[in-house]
Amino acid sequence: MTDTALRDSPITLDRRLLLGATDYEVTVFPTDDQRLELCIVSSDGDGRVLSELSGSLTPADLPTLTEVLTSTLSGLRAMTTPPPATPPPTPPEPPAQRSRPANHGARWTTADDDRLRARYREGPTQSALAREFGRTPGGIRSRLEHLGELPPGAPWRPPRPTAPTDPLATTGISKPTPPQAQPPPAPHSGEPDPRLPTRPPTAG
Repeated sequence: MTDTALRDSPITLDRRLLLGATDYEVTVFPTDDQRLELCIVSSDGDGRVLSELSGSLTPADLPTLTEVLTSTLSGLRAMTTPPPATPPPTPPEPPAQRSRPANHGARWTTADDDRLRARYREGPTQSALAREFGRTPGGIRSRLEHLGELPPGAPWRPPRPTAPTDPLATTGISKPTPPQAQPPPAPHSGEPDPRLPTRPPTAG
């Protein structure tokens, strides 16, 4: 940066600044009406003019103009400078996945179907069967509907186990009455047993 006095005056100024590849030249000189003529020119390395600012001002107005120019140029800079790139928002963490049952998606075997029928008729809950067979509750219900054990859309009401019935009662055959037990004979004492029929006396 160099300052060169163009005229014999303390206000006269010729300043040149090189900031990067841009050359700034600032000149100030007094006029006949006690004002200051200001000119600011910026150019690139090839001498092409990039910006130019000029005008006249009074020395008494310099403090106020300094604040006005500073705030104005700062505002223009903020308006023309692109905002800093903001990092993309952090995607939310996916919800914790539940562990699948051990037999989820596995084929049902004939043995599985037979055991499912038997267990369903014993009256357990749907969740209990799901844990026992390593399936989802929906998979248990779907299989029971497929097997005809549970009507589609019907509430979960396993059939209650029935008590074994007497096969003779279903055929209409009555049971024979067991014979009544006879009391044991009384010991022989020479007297006739009143429970035995008496014989008529015979003629001698």
